[in-house]
Amino acid sequence: MSNKAVIIGAGNIGRGFVGQLMFEGGFDTVFIDVSAPLVDALNTSGEYPLDIVSNRGSRRHIIKNVSAVNGNSPADAGGVSDAMRAVADCDICVTSVGAKALKNIIPNLAGGIKLRLGEGGSGKPLNLLICENLMHADDYIRSLLKPELTPDELSMVGLVETSVGRMVPLPDPETAKSDPLLVRAEAYGVLPCDADAFVGDIPKIKNIHPVSPFDFVIQTKLYIHNMGHAICAYLGMRSGYTYISDAIADPEIRIIVREAMTESAVALAKRFNKPFDELIEHTNDLIRRFGNRALRDTCARVGADIPRKLAASDRLTGAASSVLEAGGKPVFIAVGAAAALDRYMRDSAGAIFRRAEYDPIAIAPTVLASLAGEAAADSPYGQYVLSFLPVLHKYSGMTHLILAADEMGENGGNGRNGRNGRNVALSGT
Repeated sequence: MSNKAVIIGAGNIGRGFVGQLMFEGGFDTVFIDVSAPLVDALNTSGEYPLDIVSNRGSRRHIIKNVSAVNGNSPADAGGVSDAMRAVADCDICVTSVGAKALKNIIPNLAGGIKLRLGEGGSGKPLNLLICENLMHADDYIRSLLKPELTPDELSMVGLVETSVGRMVPLPDPETAKSDPLLVRAEAYGVLPCDADAFVGDIPKIKNIHPVSPFDFVIQTKLYIHNMGHAICAYLGMRSGYTYISDAIADPEIRIIVREAMTESAVALAKRFNKPFDELIEHTNDLIRRFGNRALRDTCARVGADIPRKLAASDRLTGAASSVLEAGGKPVFIAVGAAAALDRYMRDSAGAIFRRAEYDPIAIAPTVLASLAGEAAADSPYGQYVLSFLPVLHKYSGMTHLILAADEMGENGGNGRNGRNGRNVALSGT
């Protein structure tokens, strides 16, 4: 009898990464998704194509032994849905729905756990691999499950954080229409996970690598990979680029992204006592991967959901806080955060301020505090961010941002007179 995997979320990461891992690991996979056309297509075909693409060409894989159930399917008279049954019967479960949607999967997940551990169920622990770009995702899901499960039931659930390193863009509209099951992804195919979070035996699955301790892995992913990717997106959008690959090919954007990632690499090497040269080589590899033109990954996708990405523990503010704690100056990270903040204010002005005209320099301290938290806004990082806004508004290119960051990093100045004060102009701009 084949092992069974359940993947909650049949989107780009679910099909473009986790589905391949499970197929190559010898699992039959059931996807749970709320898109009825996608569920029907997976059930009709029983397989889907995955194109691994690079600047050198493309290689197609066929991911087989798949089926799907609709996460919105109604429960039967006994209160059990098809999705709950899938969770109850699987050998391993994975979530890949996006951080915002995690709360929506709890009814099926909790119902499946109860069915699994109740009379007539297997009684086996459920290990849930969490494939979401969210710091402390295990604690968040635990908080959602706690009201739904007894302490004994919750103790039988392994909430296993992972580090999703593969880049899988959303399909372009033409591809989605002509072949709705096709996914394109880069070649990187390793999934590190928290070895200490499993309940019971750790399953042996090809290219899924349990690691202990896991904090270094997840912080490296969020504070180097995701942070650099986001900065590339915000600067790319500001410069009129559609694709990440075009943005990172811009020499000045590349300088800012590399410097920001290096700031974080220095901090992580100090905190975890890791070789700095290995983190720099990882940074170099990521920048090369950002330049994968065949992915056609867009700045808009990578830069979406700015409030989450500026949140206190997420990729921009969290990375900057890590640098400050290590005694560094996150000036280039602050350049990217300033571009994100400016983009957010421009896009949200009508909804937030109820008027068409506003002074972004004046309102920026309040907006930054609302997104990143009072502590971050009042920190040197917050001061750096607010000091870069006048530069963003005065100059269209990147040169003056680089000069301003260099001067700020050298002088260590905070660039302003407190959070309620006006920005002080940088002499280098």
